[in-house]
Amino acid sequence: MDAVSVIIPTQNRPALLDEAIQSLMSQTLPPAEVIVVDDGSNPVVDPVALEAKFGPSVRVLRNEIPRGLAYSRNMGVEYANSEYVTHLDDDDLLAPSALREAYEVLKKNPNLDLVFFAAEGFGPNAEHFNRVQPEAVARVINLAGGREIDPGLFYFDRALIKALLQTVPIAFQRVMLRRETWHEVSALRRRAYCLELALPDDDVAKLRITGPLRDSEWAVYAGAVCKKAVLINRPLYLQRCAGQGYSSQPAMKDLHMRQNLSIKTQLLRASLALPELEAWRPEIRDSVAATHFDAAYASFHGGQRLLCWRHLWQAILLRPRLTYMRFALRTIFPRFGQAENPRA
Repeated sequence: MDAVSVIIPTQNRPALLDEAIQSLMSQTLPPAEVIVVDDGSNPVVDPVALEAKFGPSVRVLRNEIPRGLAYSRNMGVEYANSEYVTHLDDDDLLAPSALREAYEVLKKNPNLDLVFFAAEGFGPNAEHFNRVQPEAVARVINLAGGREIDPGLFYFDRALIKALLQTVPIAFQRVMLRRETWHEVSALRRRAYCLELALPDDDVAKLRITGPLRDSEWAVYAGAVCKKAVLINRPLYLQRCAGQGYSSQPAMKDLHMRQNLSIKTQLLRASLALPELEAWRPEIRDSVAATHFDAAYASFHGGQRLLCWRHLWQAILLRPRLTYMRFALRTIFPRFGQAENPRA
């Protein structure tokens, strides 16, 4: 089936789910199928009611026990019938031309691995999102050497992963790609989990992929696998910013930093064993060091001197940069200079 399947994991948000599906029914290129993955909702998502509202293209799968967003997305892709897949969170929307624009780019450029599309926030907390996301996207374009091949269409080669190791804006977490490519990226990610956590098999690894940075993590693994990608730098993905998700809660910085460090440390260890990651080991190592340094800086200014030194020591071991050593001196001798973060 040469068309697009859209995967929507959901849990206990029936009204928002209806809005998300309606945005798909309003597409200029309707999806071949919408796969709703009910992740343990109570009451359950009623497939008969959804079909009555939106038609037979909507299918419902169910996890009796909640398994999480990443697990549910992968479950949806496994049951998808279309050549191309994309995902939509149950509280978000797609702009009317989103599926058509991404699909046409992939069809016209068969050598592309995937298409990213930019996001725009809506809702009461959207102002912050819409201020920082364009800046973050511009930074990735600059770091990765993205080339504008058409107005608003940026091409990336394998250098993209170097930028994504530094920052992963929402635009690089919203993607359309071939179903086989999704499986390839997700399989590499699960192999890394199995190595790091000594998990017995792939099925167990699926259950361990959780946390607020799961989409950022997937994007980095996609950068390792994919050789050619395009960003449609127009707001085709509409992100709800109403306090319900990580992107709406800047106060979760500590959790963000801890998971970011965990993801990159796991990636570095996996690069020692997995040939798909071996070529990027120097960049991954530098990224882990920089993340330790950021954690040291935050700990220092939070009054956690011992934790600061633990992170600084790891940063210097991995990448003995002069800036890291100068900061270490500043934490001991305040008069040496003001402790400023050179990465800020």
